[in-house]
Amino acid sequence: MRISRIISLLILFLVLTLNGISAQSVKGKKGSFAIDKTNKMIVWHEANLDSISAVKNSITQFKFGKKFLLTDSLSQLSHTRKIKVRQKKKAYSLYTTRLPLIQIRVDTSINKNTKVPARFTYFNKNKLVKTVVGIEYRGNLSLTFPKKSKDLEFWSDSLSQDSKDFTFKSLRNDDDWILDGLYNEPLRIRSYIANNIWLAMHQPHYQSKEPTAKSGIDSELVEVFRNTQYNGIHALTESVDRKLLQLKKNDENGIHGELFKASSYEGGPSFKKAPEYRNLFPHWAGFEMEYPVIEYRSHWDDLSVLVSLVVKGTDEEFASDIANKLDLDNTIDYFLFVNLMRATDNLGKNYYIARYDAESKYFFVPWDLDGVMGIIQAGKRISTTDDILSNGLFDRLLRVNPENYKSRLVSRWEELRKTIFSNENLLARIDSSYNMLTEEKVYEREYTIWQNEVSMDDHYEYLTNWLKDRLLFLDQHFETLKEN
Repeated sequence: MRISRIISLLILFLVLTLNGISAQSVKGKKGSFAIDKTNKMIVWHEANLDSISAVKNSITQFKFGKKFLLTDSLSQLSHTRKIKVRQKKKAYSLYTTRLPLIQIRVDTSINKNTKVPARFTYFNKNKLVKTVVGIEYRGNLSLTFPKKSKDLEFWSDSLSQDSKDFTFKSLRNDDDWILDGLYNEPLRIRSYIANNIWLAMHQPHYQSKEPTAKSGIDSELVEVFRNTQYNGIHALTESVDRKLLQLKKNDENGIHGELFKASSYEGGPSFKKAPEYRNLFPHWAGFEMEYPVIEYRSHWDDLSVLVSLVVKGTDEEFASDIANKLDLDNTIDYFLFVNLMRATDNLGKNYYIARYDAESKYFFVPWDLDGVMGIIQAGKRISTTDDILSNGLFDRLLRVNPENYKSRLVSRWEELRKTIFSNENLLARIDSSYNMLTEEKVYEREYTIWQNEVSMDDHYEYLTNWLKDRLLFLDQHFETLKEN
């Protein structure tokens, strides 16, 4: 009996040792913690708190480089609890997080025009990534916010600046990433949820040919430190490019896949103007050529034909040819998605249009979904729920009704309302993110740094009530459309 007891104690000792724990101390793994001395805050990523909590009352201190002593007794570690610790005479709040932890150290000023070298660390569930990145600010309106979004390019080193691919969780393997600061969205979840809804509701029409192709960007919420100061919640986000969509590469036989960004309100992206084009220029009518650009020449030939058909074609020409040039199933999904979100900035710009190869139809890819679900781009509340967003293309599709567009639109709405667009599904997505960020005190540390005068409960109530009202109006609208 005594021998078995000794063996059991030895096993327990080995288990605790393997987890970096002695009888009195918990040691954070390298890269798993960051300390903000200015705000007296420690954020520690540890996904496996249950195994550590096996020691319960035995914990008296933590080792995060230096020793931090418990201020109060600790019965159990939890992601929902803030722990008071002290280092010498200085008091700190210790937060445990399940979100990936990113630390960026940069010695020079960050600007919008040139990537500067920085050291980058990512930690999630024992996965540690340490590398060099080029970093710059991104955006237009977002550049005016105190908390800025960043473009990251992963490099093999700071001298050669050769690109280097990384993958994070279920995201793709790539060298270009975005850290979206989410500053103008008070709950920090709208664009994250919106992008997830699009991925859930729509797949590329060529998915069987390209199993890894995505219909839009994916992202994960992370917590960021910059130069040892907490920088808050961000979304680590993929970029829309040829690789994400798995468009066919051009070759010596000609142009295959194409990708254009709707970047400004000049009439092309809203299908209201179709001016002449010149392939010498990377911009046309509000679009930017993203892929391909060969020997400094763009390729507007086919996109201009599509836009001209919508803007200038007769009703007969439009009815007979639009379904040959545009993927109507994708177009219907994009229209319904934009109207569900009430994405007011995503029909005249802020989307991509692409095609898989030269024989394929064009399709839409959503982008920059920060002004959705009851707010506009600056974060201001716009409580309107009783309107329909449209542009020249969608107006004409509804009026001319090619390929039974109207009935297909209504049928798709009714189908989505039973699944992805159901009240239960949509509210569950909101609740999942909101409850996690609230209960695990992510909002608490976020708004310690970035002040918010309105309570999270008020923001949550506004969002959920807005969504219910929006769904009620859209149900009535599509029911009326079905009857007419």
